Order: sequence, then structure tokens, then C-alpha cells
Amino acid sequence: MFDKLKKLADQAKEKAAPLAGQAAQKAAELAADAKEKAGPLAEQAKERATELASKAAPAVSQGVDRAAESLDKATGGRFSGPLDKVQGVVHGTADKVAEKSTADRAANAADATVSKAADVADATATKAADLADTTADKAAEAADQAAGAGEDVSRAADKAADAATDAARKES
Repeated sequence: MFDKLKKLADQAKEKAAPLAGQAAQKAAELAADAKEKAGPLAEQAKERATELASKAAPAVSQGVDRAAESLDKATGGRFSGPLDKVQGVVHGTADKVAEKSTADRAANAADATVSKAADVADATATKAADLADTTADKAAEAADQAAGAGEDVSRAADKAADAATDAARKES
């Protein structure tokens, strides 16, 4: 009986192994898709959070100033030093948040400008290439026409020479 159970377990293991591999592969694909889709959303959330923090920074600073003033008044100025330190830290952090938001906006604007400049450069290069192709085609046409005109001149010269030869024979 034990051998039969072991054999059944081995058969189940053999059948389950490929299914487990397929499931792992599918899970990896789904995880990669989720990561790809979440990336832009996370970036948008970060930008929005930075923007909101930047807007809230002045209100936070004012709130801390009012709270520190009230505490200082209530304690008769005994904790002015520590309260000033807390205010300094809060104001410093608020300033950093505002600066970071400004820097992020400037970086985003610079990225957009560079992207637009690259698009304009690509469009200009395409137009220049098209113009060069058109100019080359027209130059080839003009060269063909000049060659045709040269052939016409050569035939006319041959006819003139033949006519001159005929006229010279008739006079002799």
C-alpha cells in the first residue's frame, strides 16, 4: 500500500511540476505588467504629494508659530529656547519642501523644453532632407536637359558641317 501511495505522489508531482512552472511564469508576467502600469501612477502620486506639501508648507509654518506663541505665553517664556528650535526645524523643512517643489517644476519644464526642441530639430532635419532630395532631383533633370541640349547642338553642328561640305563641293 505504501508503494502505491508513493507512486501516486510521484505521479502527482510529475504532473504538478509543469503546471507550477507555468503558474510562476504567468505570475512573473502579471507582476511585470503591474509594475509597468504602477510606475507612472507612482510618479504622478509623488508629484502631486510634493505639490500639496509645497502648498501646505506656509500654513504649517504659521500654525507652528501660533502654537509656539501660545505655549510661550502660557509657560511665561520658560520654554522659549526649545520652542524656537522646533520653529526653526519646521521652517527649515517647509523651506526645503517649497524649494524641492520649485526645483521639480523647473526640471519638468526643462525636460519638456528639451523634448520639444528635439521634436523641432527632427522636423527641421526631415524638411531639410526632403528639400535636399527635391534639389537633387531638379539638378538631375537640369543635367539631363543640358545633355539633351548638348546632343541637339552636336547634331546641329554635324548638319552645318555637312551643309558646308556640300556647298564646297558644289562650288568646285
